[in-house]
Amino acid sequence: MLSGWLWWVVPLIVTMALYGLALRQTAGVAAGGVVVALVLTAGTASVLGESPRSVTGVTLLAAGLAAVIWALGRARRRGRATRRAAAAFRSAAPDVPGVAAEAERHRIAAELHDTAAHRLTGIAVGAASALRLADPALVAEAARYAAETGRLATQELERLTTSGTGIGSADLADVDALATAWPEPRLTYVRTAGSAPPEIAAVACRVVREALTNALRYAPGGAVRVGVDREPGRLVVTIVNDPGEPVADNANVARELGGGYGLAGLRTAVAGCGGFLSAGPDDRGWAVRAELPLTPDEGQASRSYEWRGRQASDAALAILAVALSIGTSLLTTDTPESLPGEAALLVPLFFAHALPLGLRRRAPLLSLAAALSVYPVLLAAGLAGWTKQPAGDLFLWCLWVELALLYALGAYGPHSAYGPRARRRWGALATAAVGAIGGLALACGPGIVGDRAAAWAVLALGVAIPSAVAWALGLAVGSRRARRHAAVAWERDLLGRETATVVLAERNRLAAGLRRTSLRHARAIVTAADAGRLDTVLAEARAGLAALRESLGELRRQSGDDPPPTIDGIALLAARHQGTVRYARARREASPSVEVAAFRVAELLLRGCTRDEREITLTCRADGVAVSGPSAAAGGDRRVRALADAAGGSVSDAGDGTVRVWLPEVLP
Repeated sequence: MLSGWLWWVVPLIVTMALYGLALRQTAGVAAGGVVVALVLTAGTASVLGESPRSVTGVTLLAAGLAAVIWALGRARRRGRATRRAAAAFRSAAPDVPGVAAEAERHRIAAELHDTAAHRLTGIAVGAASALRLADPALVAEAARYAAETGRLATQELERLTTSGTGIGSADLADVDALATAWPEPRLTYVRTAGSAPPEIAAVACRVVREALTNALRYAPGGAVRVGVDREPGRLVVTIVNDPGEPVADNANVARELGGGYGLAGLRTAVAGCGGFLSAGPDDRGWAVRAELPLTPDEGQASRSYEWRGRQASDAALAILAVALSIGTSLLTTDTPESLPGEAALLVPLFFAHALPLGLRRRAPLLSLAAALSVYPVLLAAGLAGWTKQPAGDLFLWCLWVELALLYALGAYGPHSAYGPRARRRWGALATAAVGAIGGLALACGPGIVGDRAAAWAVLALGVAIPSAVAWALGLAVGSRRARRHAAVAWERDLLGRETATVVLAERNRLAAGLRRTSLRHARAIVTAADAGRLDTVLAEARAGLAALRESLGELRRQSGDDPPPTIDGIALLAARHQGTVRYARARREASPSVEVAAFRVAELLLRGCTRDEREITLTCRADGVAVSGPSAAAGGDRRVRALADAAGGSVSDAGDGTVRVWLPEVLP
């Protein structure tokens, strides 16, 4: 036999070890520690000569306590991660307006590159070719093209410098017009797709324009084939150009804007709408292929139950309730060793009473009703002689279950669906129901003599008092949480307004500079083209390209500030790592803890990536955010898993060397 002090010292040491394991290690490692502790408990009881029934009872009680210890350690681990994330989010808040202004500069740079810059390149190439050949017909055609294209460039620049919102929506007819007006004659264009959403059509137009300009720049005179086709769920844009015969006089003109930003910006734009872009040589020359989704990608469905998150605490309570009810029944000496019929009745009732704890946050009222429904069944079974287990004894031993559910009703009830008066009414009814049913179970016990109705009333009142306290405590905690969430929402709204003001000021500053330079040259091109002065057109186009080149250099300049740990900051982070972000669904705000966790995961994936093309896929859902990307190296992979685990999420292998990290929104 063990010494008396060992009976409490050993369990205390095991408890501290399990708590520390759950606090510092991932959920799986901590769960493994729980399993080891249970095996040791069962083995120790068996070695000490306990009966199988006692061994089972002791193991069940140990399982319940270990589950609660594991859940407490997990809760502390998540709480620390949440507090650190909130602190990081608040400390980075002052940098958000500046980073948003940088993102606005990058957006305007992309607009300039994809509109005015391409049009001026076409004008310069056409004018230089016509002047070199000195053919009057070609000169007239080049002047006409310069006038039309110059007007389009002027309109786009005016729209960009006035509204600051870009060139607006598009449709596939814009792709038709782009191909029809292109100055190179050896172009074959086929469109089988009927229509596409405006944002998808705008990206398709951008892909075609960039690819055609690159063909004009690097392979003038070569045949170009453009196709816009519809496949199931997606729009496919392909551009293939044959090797051309570069002309020395035209080369510098066509490449005057070159800087290596075209395909990188195009890849970002395609990824931003959830598509894929490939560009490279093939057996016919150079090929560009873009696959653009016609319907939003729903992404992989999130898990309905996250055993690493806060729901695990509810599951631990359910395990504890089962362990206490069944385990103590097995260890007590008041019940016979073998009552298979009674056990067949009681065990399902014990489970039915305990399992609603697992849903106490999602459906507290229904969970409470399900737990209370066990007592009338147990009373009826006792009257029928099917069990000797008094319902009152079970109620006293498991009253904490009802109190936990009442607390959940106050803290996690559907506050948005009911007003304050309705919530108080539901709370009063639930408290009265617990008091009435609990008082009835106690009044029907064998120890009650005399007037059972009077005993019922007194006992019901006695049960209702702690029940009301539990519900009121939950209501107070829920109200405090709601105020905290409202304060966070107010801070984010204030930050959003400040950011919008800074972005608007930056947009106006950039627009003023464009009006002084690029827009002035575009208007001069139109004036010269209308007058037939093609040499002036070429000079103004060259000057406009030089001005645009200088403007783009300023716009693409990166600030020294680190991107803030937010969903929007991931795009800037990827750009600084020469990567892209693909949004499988529209961007949306998440809680600060989830946004910071998503940013940290993306940072680890980008830093640990050894591929030439770094791409992160974000799927923003109402219940969380999924971050997918190339698997990091061994050390980075461990950090990713630890980070996701601390946020209550999970990491899965998506195949092809890609991992998917799911970061759930925490239940209220």
